Amino acid sequence: MNTWDGLWVGNHQISRLRDGLDDPLVAAFRDEMLSCEEISATDVYGPGTGTSEHLVYALRGPGREIADRLGLLGFTREGAMDYVNELLDEERSPTFPLSRGVRTPREDTERDFLDGYSATDWVRDLKQAQPPAQPHPFGFGEPDWLIRLLRYAYPPLALRAALLALPDAEVVMYVQESEGDPDPELFQLCSMARESLHNTASKSSPVVVLTEGSTDVAILEPALDLLYPHLTDLVRFMDYGNRPQGGAGGLVTTVRAFAAAGIANPVIALFDNDTAASEALRPLHRDALPRNIKFLQYPPLELARSYPTLGPPSIGTPTGSPTRADVNGLAGSIELYLGTDALSLPDGSLRPVQWRSYSPACQQYQGEVTEKRAVQQAYASKLASAQRDPSVIDSQDWAGVRAILDTVIHAFE
Repeated sequence: MNTWDGLWVGNHQISRLRDGLDDPLVAAFRDEMLSCEEISATDVYGPGTGTSEHLVYALRGPGREIADRLGLLGFTREGAMDYVNELLDEERSPTFPLSRGVRTPREDTERDFLDGYSATDWVRDLKQAQPPAQPHPFGFGEPDWLIRLLRYAYPPLALRAALLALPDAEVVMYVQESEGDPDPELFQLCSMARESLHNTASKSSPVVVLTEGSTDVAILEPALDLLYPHLTDLVRFMDYGNRPQGGAGGLVTTVRAFAAAGIANPVIALFDNDTAASEALRPLHRDALPRNIKFLQYPPLELARSYPTLGPPSIGTPTGSPTRADVNGLAGSIELYLGTDALSLPDGSLRPVQWRSYSPACQQYQGEVTEKRAVQQAYASKLASAQRDPSVIDSQDWAGVRAILDTVIHAFE
């Protein structure tokens, strides 16, 4: 087995890619992941063939980034698990059960081993990625046997399956041996594959994200570029320059329009985690939407489970009475997700939620963070600082924004 050809996850060769490079597989990488590497003649042609050096071009990327990209291209965790179960079913049903008459002891033992063996078992065993303390006589359950299951599988799904077990491994795909000047298209191989997919397959088109307003886009779009730069070409936030109506009600109208128009792209309508959104979503829950359109709310936030609030004024407390409450589902606009470093007042306390109107339909109050403009400005400063020096990200609070972006990234899994 050559050490340089095909598709690799860590030190495991997943596929020899005998059928060439598949567009969905190439699109899982980015153009800037291409590298030119020197390899010896021995690696290319085998032992005893000299010491000359050859150039090969390879695409290299971190496993987690490649897995995220595959997920957005339609190769989801669930799909990969189903595929591994199908491959295991094939192993349990030999292709030629009658032509040989009698199975060998190895085949009998393998069928016994596979009885009840599932994709979950396969991922668990490959995750160990080392021979067991007491190896099986025929090697069943060991890394080489586990990887063999993928050797002739569909490469994008085989890669997604392998990354379920080995998410931190480097993924390498060798694309061309160089014998002269490289093909100029080689340096745009991934973007060309992505463009081809976008033109032919709706599920591989960029995910379109609709939000309640332009503020949400202005916050989330640069955050995606900062926190998940490997996904920016697969997620598109809607340009609000052409949408006259904002808010939760306007977003419901847009979702219905997209559904009626038969938009092919995967579409995520992203609502606030508050009462106004819940009220607007009530009729949408009854609509039959296409499978490529999902409506979601910002996820519950741990910070919001006990958050300072201001109740209505009274004679004793004319500015409102402060208390703590779980404001998830009641006051979860985008500002609440911008981090404690954006929500904090100079004295270190959090800007409170002010309760506003009551919704009879939902039987709950609507609230919003006070001084929203100041929170947005603090977030803008934090974002600018992180863009100038990404090393500061770890010292900042991005938990809320990450939670929203993770909801988008994994919406169709």
